Amino acid sequence: MVEFALLLPLFLLLVTGLFDLARAVWQENTLAYAAREGTRYAIVHGSASDVPAWPGHDQPVIDVVRGASVGLSNVSVSVSWPDTVGSPATTCYDRSCRVAVDATMPFVPLPSQYLLGGAFRVTLRGGSSLVIQR
Repeated sequence: MVEFALLLPLFLLLVTGLFDLARAVWQENTLAYAAREGTRYAIVHGSASDVPAWPGHDQPVIDVVRGASVGLSNVSVSVSWPDTVGSPATTCYDRSCRVAVDATMPFVPLPSQYLLGGAFRVTLRGGSSLVIQR
């Protein structure tokens, strides 16, 4: 019985850690999916679209990412157009230019919440980059 009392806390910590690892993988996959959905929205809403998404007007893309990140809170989204065109370099949001969407969120493992007061945080990230089609 003494062995059980000594090993139970370690076993429960291990099981909780495995559940947290699964939760972190699920949340990171959800972030990657949400970023991909935001990128898909942006590539079909280029400069030729009726409702274009362009630098400085990326709130619709952010809304799509937050809508696709079901079950997650505190999601931060950044949208960038890495290509430039012209002599004074301007951001390109035309056909064949790229758009990149990154979604991040903090992840606090359960043992950290209980044992350290939430002091240990990991930033999870999901990102996608595609070429504008329209």
